[in-house]
Amino acid sequence: MKKYILFLIILLTVLTILLRPQNIYNTSNSSSYIKNGNYHFIFIPKEKNDYWNKINKGIMVSANENNVSISILGINYFNKEKHLSMIDRAIESNCDGIISYTRNDTDYKNLVNKAIGRNIPFLTIDGDVLDSKRNAYLGINHYYAGNMMAEKLFEVLNDKGEIGLIMSSEENTLRLTGIYNKAKEYEDIKIIEVSYMDEQKVNTYKIIEDMVMKNKNIKGIICNDEYSTYLAGQVLVRLNKVGKIKIIGMGDIQGTKRFVRKGVIEGVFIKNPYSLGNKAIESMLDVKRGNFVEDAIFDDLIYIDKENLNEE
Repeated sequence: MKKYILFLIILLTVLTILLRPQNIYNTSNSSSYIKNGNYHFIFIPKEKNDYWNKINKGIMVSANENNVSISILGINYFNKEKHLSMIDRAIESNCDGIISYTRNDTDYKNLVNKAIGRNIPFLTIDGDVLDSKRNAYLGINHYYAGNMMAEKLFEVLNDKGEIGLIMSSEENTLRLTGIYNKAKEYEDIKIIEVSYMDEQKVNTYKIIEDMVMKNKNIKGIICNDEYSTYLAGQVLVRLNKVGKIKIIGMGDIQGTKRFVRKGVIEGVFIKNPYSLGNKAIESMLDVKRGNFVEDAIFDDLIYIDKENLNEE
C-alpha cells in the first residue's frame, strides 16, 4: 500500500511539472524550446512549413540571446478552431507575452483583446487583426506586396492581357486590394478569376489547372504563397504552357528557384522569415520594458528573377 501511495505521489509530481504553463504544447504537432529567463513568451505560428520554421528559428535564436523562455505551440496544417484554441490556452497560462499569426476577423479580435485585458502583450505576426488592441503587427505590408506583384506581372505582359489570382486565404483583403488598385491603372489588364486554396491546400494544384484550362486567353497568374507558386510551375510544365503564361509568385523553396532559373516562373518575391522571428522577440521585449514600439513593423520584400537569382 505504501509503495502504491509513493507511486501516485511521484506520478502527480511529474504531471504537475509537465503541465506547467511554460511546457504546454500540442505533443503531436508542435515543438517547444524552453529556457529559464527573465520572461516567458509563447509563439503560435500559422502552421508547420519551411517559412514558419525559419520564423521559429529566428525567434529561438533571439530568445536565447536575450535570456527569454519561449514556448512554441503549433499544428502541421492550419485549422482555425485549433489555432484559436491554442491562443486561448496561451492566455490562460498567464505568460508574459504572446506572438501569434492571426486573421482579421472577430474571433481573433476577441482573443487579442482578451489577452490585452489581462495585461498580456500581444504581437500579431504575418497576419493582422486591424481593429484590435494588439501592441504591434510584424510582417510585410500586404497592400504594398499586392501592388508590387501586380506591377511586375503587368510589366512582363507589356501592360495588357487577362490574368488570374491564386489566394492563400479569403481574409487577405489587403493583398487583394493592392492588386486590384494597381490593375485599375492599366486599361488593357483584366482580372478574370480569383481562386482560393482550402485551409490544408489540398485543392491547390486543381484550382490552378482549372484556371489555366478554362481560360484559354489567360496570360498571367499571381500566386500569393510559396506552395501555390511552385505548383503553378508544375501545371505550366505539364500543360505545355511555359512561356505562354507568366507567373509572378512568392517564396524561395528549391523547386521554385529551379523553375525561375529555367524560365518556367517569371519571378518571385521573397520574405525574410528569420529576421521576422528575431524582430518579434526584440519588439516584445521593448513592449515589456515600456519602450516605444511602432504600430506596424514592416519587413522587406526582395524580388528574384533568373537575371539576379544567384545574387540573393
